[in-house]
Amino acid sequence: MIEFTRNGVESAVRELLTEDDPETMHRAWLDSNVVSAFTESVYYPYTSLKYHTLLVAALLDNYRDGHEFADLRLVVDDADEIVPHRTVYAGEEFALRIDVDARGLPSARLGSRPWRSWASAWNRLEAHPLETAHDKYDMVLDANLRRIGAWSTALQYIEDFREVFDE
Repeated sequence: MIEFTRNGVESAVRELLTEDDPETMHRAWLDSNVVSAFTESVYYPYTSLKYHTLLVAALLDNYRDGHEFADLRLVVDDADEIVPHRTVYAGEEFALRIDVDARGLPSARLGSRPWRSWASAWNRLEAHPLETAHDKYDMVLDANLRRIGAWSTALQYIEDFREVFDE
């Protein structure tokens, strides 16, 4: 557990930024609760630096492999399936990644070009990872995710919601 003091936060962020192994660094960002406390900008108070960084890394990794944005998908993986540099959310029940290869898993195209469209992608998923028919908290989470526009906001919302309601 990170101590939320100035020295504790500085030390935790330094560790995240100075890790040598890219896969270890990716996993550290997925697991970090420190970077979840920061927004992308003071002008966007509900965004998340953590998820903005993970989304940029996923896009960059896909672009480096020669993939076009129009081919990318939001893919729902099992919770234990972490794809280095492409997984953008990892929870206890499911993981989400940006990739061209859905491997037959539930997924949705991101669209023809980058835009702020989390709700659009979430609504187009072929199957949802939430148990909305049996769990009132999943139903509330799903309903709110269908309205959020910004990707980093939505991913941070999932993390925060699960932290509060899954205990």
